Amino acid sequence: MTIYANSRSMTSSATVEWAWRAGRTEPAWRLSWLPNRLTREQARAGMELAELLGRSNPVSDNQEQARADALAGALGLTVQAALSVLHQRMHDRHPRD
Repeated sequence: MTIYANSRSMTSSATVEWAWRAGRTEPAWRLSWLPNRLTREQARAGMELAELLGRSNPVSDNQEQARADALAGALGLTVQAALSVLHQRMHDRHPRD
């Protein structure tokens, strides 16, 4: 998994979520899946968390669980809250007929 970042945006090779710079002064970043403004570091954490939680087996060991907890914590979320938001976005993109 790779996050591609420049001064204006972040995208991922593993998720459709993205981040973009929405202003000149920090917190200036937004994530496609969260409504609040973030620092660049928080946006990066959000991208990494979306990648981690988007895998078929998102948290397979204690080390990955600890990483997910830390990334979610940087955003002021729990892993469960992040999973809920990301799952809802996936459902909204691909509703069942």
